[in-house]
Amino acid sequence: MATGAGGAEALLVGAMWWYATTVLQPARALKRSGLAPSGAVVGTLPVGSEGGGLGPLFSRRHPEPVLLGRETKHDHLVQEFDRMAEIYQVYVQPFSGPIFEEGLEAMTPYLQPDSRVMDAGCGPGRELQRVARLLPMGEVVGVDLAPGMVITAHESARAHGLDNCAFFQADVGDLSKAFRGRFDLVYSCLAHHHYPDPEAATASVLGCLRPGGVYCVIDPGPAWFNAMSAPLSRLADPGWVGFHTPDEFCELFLGTGFTRAAWLELLPGFGLAVGQAPT
Repeated sequence: MATGAGGAEALLVGAMWWYATTVLQPARALKRSGLAPSGAVVGTLPVGSEGGGLGPLFSRRHPEPVLLGRETKHDHLVQEFDRMAEIYQVYVQPFSGPIFEEGLEAMTPYLQPDSRVMDAGCGPGRELQRVARLLPMGEVVGVDLAPGMVITAHESARAHGLDNCAFFQADVGDLSKAFRGRFDLVYSCLAHHHYPDPEAATASVLGCLRPGGVYCVIDPGPAWFNAMSAPLSRLADPGWVGFHTPDEFCELFLGTGFTRAAWLELLPGFGLAVGQAPT
């Protein structure tokens, strides 16, 4: 990164922690107490599946992390994440924690104990571990382009006694053919705004879902928050590409082949964009 990037990164971390303390945590407390209204919904939410999940597969076939062993055209976007793999969670957890907890609650209706789930942009894997514990007869597959993140996530999962997960280095916009039609649900948490080609990534995820499968994206959305955050993100967030509004998320999902698409507000500035694959 350019000279002075360290100061910009520190500014970003400080801004995230300040927003978490003064906005996200109080808003979550009000929501939990029933004093704040439920989040607004834009679009049409997916319907839950009546059948069972696809169960474990990749965690049994790949007990060790699977790395590409070659360069990709987007490696430069994850170099900073690779460098920070072992300490990244310390910086972002106070900010990402309450956002993911709200997102996970909203995703739960689409999960079953035997669901097969992909975490697209799993980072060091903390959120993945939360999901894996909800799937005693299923599995979570963590995907990240940064090899350091993949290795860190794998080691952390095993250290916490989780063996119902597998880890792959991959570009979300160019996922393996071995994943096609193999997942009940794919989610990403605070990763979508790093995708250099959102259309390709969304279409790639769609190809990995079984009929009726669900794609969930936890990310910023309201125009006011995007406008406020974009200048700092452009300056200091490694690999930042751009935010989507709720309407833009719905248009993106429907335009790439999802049959249902919606945005559900989670906390001020953040929400869950969700799409359902054709049945």
